[in-house]
Amino acid sequence: MAHIPAPLLDLGKLTSEKGDVSIATRENISTPLHTHPTTNYVTVTEGVLYLTLHGVEQPIRPGEWCTIPANAEHAERFVEKTSVVVFWVKDQAG
Repeated sequence: MAHIPAPLLDLGKLTSEKGDVSIATRENISTPLHTHPTTNYVTVTEGVLYLTLHGVEQPIRPGEWCTIPANAEHAERFVEKTSVVVFWVKDQAG
């Protein structure tokens, strides 16, 4: 697979009532522990996402998916150029 083409990256985050989709390429970036109010479904299209969730770091490779539950403390690390697609699913309760 190839990294995400520039026209798709330029879209940034697509938003809707039920959730959002973001398309990104990252390299040499680490995020501190943080949370989101959404459940995030992440797929890697190229490179490796090192996800720390529940205190354990695991590599997510091309073609693999991971789920980050809403309000779960997590961190991300990108060493090599890595492309991801993230589905941010909003809580539909209520």
